[in-house]
Amino acid sequence: MNITRRSLMPLAVGAATALSTPGLAQAAAFPTRPMRLVVPYPPGGSADLIGRMVADAMGHSFSQSVIVENKGGASGAIGTAYAAHARADGYTFLMAIADTLAIDPAVFAHLPYDPRKDFDPISLLAVQPFVLAVGPAVKAPTLAALMAEAKTKPNTISFASNGAGGLQHLAIELLAAAAGVKLLHVPYTGAGPALSDVMGGHVDGIFISLQAGGSALKAGKLRALAITSQKRLSIAPNVPTFAELGYKNFNVQQWYGLVAPHGTPAPVIAALNARSVAAIKSPAIAGKLEAAGTEPVGSTPAAFGAFLDKQIALWAGVAKANHIRIE
Repeated sequence: MNITRRSLMPLAVGAATALSTPGLAQAAAFPTRPMRLVVPYPPGGSADLIGRMVADAMGHSFSQSVIVENKGGASGAIGTAYAAHARADGYTFLMAIADTLAIDPAVFAHLPYDPRKDFDPISLLAVQPFVLAVGPAVKAPTLAALMAEAKTKPNTISFASNGAGGLQHLAIELLAAAAGVKLLHVPYTGAGPALSDVMGGHVDGIFISLQAGGSALKAGKLRALAITSQKRLSIAPNVPTFAELGYKNFNVQQWYGLVAPHGTPAPVIAALNARSVAAIKSPAIAGKLEAAGTEPVGSTPAAFGAFLDKQIALWAGVAKANHIRIE
């Protein structure tokens, strides 16, 4: 998973300017010591695994260690707030996901950070589409048939989620609005119990990643009706996209990116961006992600910022329309 080790290229800052401006002088020498990537979840999840691959590759590229620091708790809010209030010098940056920077601000009444005011975007790293999967007891052969049944039986077609106010929950509400139906949301205390009850026939369906639901799909314990990717995936070629089925703007994906505390010098952001993009697009990392149904991206800071704005607006609208608020 390592990319080629090479010396840090000179940053685009004139020598005289760098010497006369402390912030730019610091940026020109960046990095001179190990860095920290804060992952606001316990070890072992997708955010942690992607973070560790990228951190390892960036460390080799910079010739400085990038230490992954897991700070879980409060749906990611504890670690995210910790990173938001770190020194804005580039030595601490954050693995951000849809939940922490777009979903949580939409549903939580009080958060110890602001997703745009407290962070500067570095890069969108990867996006992970969801499949809408149903259990073996569901007879509807297609998404259209399932939604037609939902129209005739409001609040009877049930969907599980890993908890109220999370991405899976909001995806259910977004689908209901797009299809013009009323679906029954069944929240669980985690993804495992939710998936188990769908496979057991206690709940009809679930939005789940291919990484989490792949083995159940292969074993026939789940059946995929649609996927939220922009195009069909090579590891699930028979699963149509929502766009193919008429849901043109149904863009529900988990995503992973890097952000730094607000005020981090622009040349440092540029250096972090260049190394993280090279890492995520390296064959070793990209291949592992694609095999798990996750698309490596790599973007400019500006493109990630624009993406964040759209995601924040999308989920704020869904939460408001469905009166989803957690005090």
